[in-house]
Amino acid sequence: MPGDEDSATPPAEGGRGDARAAGGWAGGGDAHAAGRGAGPGRISRRAMIGGLAGGAAVLAAAVGGAVLLPRFPGSPNGPAASPKPHGSPDGLLVDRLTTRPGFTVAHRGGSLDWPEMSMEAYRNSVALGVNALEISLARTSDGVWFGLHDDTLDRTSGTSGFHAAEHTWSEVQQHTITAAETNDPTQPRQPYLRFEELADAYAGTHTIFVDPKAVPAEHFGELLGLMGRVKHPTATFVAKGYCTARAWPVDARARGYRTWGYYYGAEVAADGTLFASTQERWSWLGLDYTAGAEQWRTFAASGKPVLAHVVPSRAAATRSRGEGALGLVVSGVREVLAA
Repeated sequence: MPGDEDSATPPAEGGRGDARAAGGWAGGGDAHAAGRGAGPGRISRRAMIGGLAGGAAVLAAAVGGAVLLPRFPGSPNGPAASPKPHGSPDGLLVDRLTTRPGFTVAHRGGSLDWPEMSMEAYRNSVALGVNALEISLARTSDGVWFGLHDDTLDRTSGTSGFHAAEHTWSEVQQHTITAAETNDPTQPRQPYLRFEELADAYAGTHTIFVDPKAVPAEHFGELLGLMGRVKHPTATFVAKGYCTARAWPVDARARGYRTWGYYYGAEVAADGTLFASTQERWSWLGLDYTAGAEQWRTFAASGKPVLAHVVPSRAAATRSRGEGALGLVVSGVREVLAA
């Protein structure tokens, strides 16, 4: 894995709105991106995260006492599940998000339930009442930003060596997103989603966490320019990144955006300087829901909002809230909100 903090593919975490948001696009220009920062090599997180969902069923027993959770439809603390219309009260913009304990963020739109970062995924998550959305972005050779966690389409489309940065948007559109990594691999494939399409649909109603993943820092100004085109950008977007990212959170905070940096408890435990040397860049913090109690205490002591990631189930949500998580970055949207 490359060592450049703001261009290397960060760790793996832990999956067609039709109406246009009231916010819409208002027009705006690009900003200059800061330089790229160098950082140490990192161990692979894909293996670390791959087994989380399978072990979630045993987590409920680990948490004692009453725990505050969001109102889960179809459960004892919530009514029966029913789809919510676009722009329903469940959507929260940035200033209100952290005032709602147990708020939910749809990880890649709900990566455990639907083809990740497709409009179908975001639409379904919003219909189930998620409070905020998350998207990872790639950039094509002709400057189109779209939802993609990796630097290639290989995992999500079954291609071989198809690097997004080396192809045009038209070429990307020849491929679709598989449901192979969801709970229902038989569901239809979905088209890739441009960043503007997501903002058009939900920038007026939902906070959107934005992570440029493998895109080089020299293009961050372009992305910030796109974000600035909605009517109230700093009330809509949160700049997200792996904890050691440097240019992205610095650039974003300089423009008034909140930032969210995610960590893994095992890495924090193994490197005694990791948290102290990086946490100042982030307005909010993220910690994997399986992290140890000592790491949760350390993060809580920072006084910053802490979001648990990547939460696949109701049992994992219960554990996360019991550890002190204010919010939940959820891959199993249906499992958490419609259980």
